[in-house]
Amino acid sequence: MSLKWPVTLSAIVFVGALTQGCATSNPYYDPKKSHHRPDGFVNSDGSTVSKSFSDLMRWYRERFGKSLPPPPGEYVKSYADMPHEHFDTAAFEHEHQREVAWLGHASVLIKGGGITALTDPQFSERSFPVQWAGPKRKVPSPVSAEELPPVDVVMISHNHYDHLDEDTVKAIAKQQPNTLFLVPLGVEKTLQSWGIAHVKAMDWWDTVVVKGSEITFVPARHWSARTLLDRNCTLWGGWVVKNKALSFYFTGDTGYGDDFKQIGERLGPFDLSAIAIGAYQPRWFMKAQHIDPEEAVQIHKDVRSRQSLGVHWGTFELTDEPLDQPIGDLQKAKAAAGLADDDFVLLPQGGAMLLKR
Repeated sequence: MSLKWPVTLSAIVFVGALTQGCATSNPYYDPKKSHHRPDGFVNSDGSTVSKSFSDLMRWYRERFGKSLPPPPGEYVKSYADMPHEHFDTAAFEHEHQREVAWLGHASVLIKGGGITALTDPQFSERSFPVQWAGPKRKVPSPVSAEELPPVDVVMISHNHYDHLDEDTVKAIAKQQPNTLFLVPLGVEKTLQSWGIAHVKAMDWWDTVVVKGSEITFVPARHWSARTLLDRNCTLWGGWVVKNKALSFYFTGDTGYGDDFKQIGERLGPFDLSAIAIGAYQPRWFMKAQHIDPEEAVQIHKDVRSRQSLGVHWGTFELTDEPLDQPIGDLQKAKAAAGLADDDFVLLPQGGAMLLKR
């Protein structure tokens, strides 16, 4: 694989973000909270996702020296065969009371109990500060911001570019000015700098009520950065939506740990969980920040989810596994755990399904 300079630039930014720290003090610092530090945030056990420069260079050399990732091929024939369809906005908006749609990567549209919520909308061509460089979609976005049905709340898990996309967020706010944006501590400043006023920042275990639904921000094991100088200056996490008709959990990006049993004990069980299953190889490098399908199945069990949907795969090539590998790895993990086929499912990008009753 030739080292085209936009790809190299992406790697350099990633390397810098993992090796730099927060350059400012933490205005949210609360010494009574174990994940708070005077200079930023850490995971619930006090850990941080931090790699040495030699680790980063090892991954860089392996990834590009071995032409990783390889193209899909074991479960689909090519990028063009990755499962996707155009999102049917009218059907989702009008036909059913409890429904979920996967809009690619970590973007999940969920409705139930009178609320429609959207996680981590990213409909742009690239996942990067600019649209002429960085990771490019291998599957076209199944929807645009202008095509979305009415959305009551957008829930952002953290500030990485594949989860917080400026163009998409601005377009949603322009199209639907009454939509509330819920974000981790510190991320509200980014949205406010984009001219978005209807935003609320939340800490872990904070709850807000929106249209009769309790929405809680919950822990995840990850990190944050949008520049070389702001690593872990803002918080990261997952989201729970609960009302009389719906109990929904979204992991965000995360490594595996004890947080999930606690989430299940405090807020579970769940009708549906949207659990990340992609961007997990090589494990020696990614394990602290991204779960693999086997760990995703364990989270499904930890949070006591009736059904789960695999997300965060099949859109951007961010790590070393082929884009279609999560399909087979999830099947193997389900079989090993004794799960029924419809306990943990995949949708085509743009596809929707009813929640189990």
